[in-house]
Amino acid sequence: MNYEQKNIIEEKYLSKLFYTKDNKNRHVGVEIEYSNLDLKKSAQLAQEIFKGEIVEKTKYEISLKDTDYGDFKFELDAQLLQKMQDDNLFEKLGNIIGKISNDLDNFVDKTSKNFVPFEIAMPPIPISDFGKVDKLVQKLRLNGALGTTYSFQYAFGVHLNIEPPSQDIDDVLKLFKSFLILQKWIEVQSEVDIARKISPFINNFSKEYISLVIDIEYWPTKEQFIKDYIDYNPTRNRVLDMLPIIAFWDEDIINKYLPKEKINKRPTFHYRLPNSKVDQFRWFISQELQLWVIVELLASNDEVFNQMSKSFLKQLDNAIFNKNEWIEKCHQCIINHLL
Repeated sequence: MNYEQKNIIEEKYLSKLFYTKDNKNRHVGVEIEYSNLDLKKSAQLAQEIFKGEIVEKTKYEISLKDTDYGDFKFELDAQLLQKMQDDNLFEKLGNIIGKISNDLDNFVDKTSKNFVPFEIAMPPIPISDFGKVDKLVQKLRLNGALGTTYSFQYAFGVHLNIEPPSQDIDDVLKLFKSFLILQKWIEVQSEVDIARKISPFINNFSKEYISLVIDIEYWPTKEQFIKDYIDYNPTRNRVLDMLPIIAFWDEDIINKYLPKEKINKRPTFHYRLPNSKVDQFRWFISQELQLWVIVELLASNDEVFNQMSKSFLKQLDNAIFNKNEWIEKCHQCIINHLL
């Protein structure tokens, strides 16, 4: 693998994520939010790496089709734009930035650099080929793309759609549990930006739900897990969104209980935590994937997993959750037992 940057996690452990239990390639789909680089240029940069054919539907909706991995989408963040329209922000922003044309292109040209991110949605990429994603980030950076930390207004993120080793509920649930155990440590390592912490898009799970899931006796059927998840989390806005994989398992139940949620079913975790640091020269998306490696290492070590589950549940039972103490315990556990 030809990464721009290597470390011990990548060299020793990332390859453990390459294959499913039935020895097929595991994949990760990537979504990157950024600003200051138009979509057509972004598509051209991706084409240099992934080949394919550029198809321009509109100025703000472009595809790169027929690559070796599938189709890439380059678009304006339609969800945010729709919310701005629903909240009458077009008119409100007009009072700030001057008269706005009714033409959407003119509006976006004036406001996207400050308010509306562009997004690249990639098809599933084999984890063994993930270096190509880093190469695209490098090209975006060198052509002026800006990310989360460039401005306090940029609550931009990177989403990783991570394929589990199997679709068995116990395999999926054990990784979910491991992530919940390590989440606060991961947030520190990932340096989650304050603008994203206060945004509504990566809300934490409730203490009550975490306590339910972390319980060492909680190994429900897939049907029971789905029921519990929807009861506690009737929203996409979770730091590790499980609704896409639930929709993959049972789309009818999503349509029944969450008919207003726009959920793209996929056989993956939808990991929404990382910042988009696309303008920072020492950052690559593989670094965020390497933090997920720690989640998988914890899940694969039964003894340490059980110990940390019990310790975390005990910590949650305290009247006041000592976040710093728990982060330090996770750190020592990782150093002493997982790496």
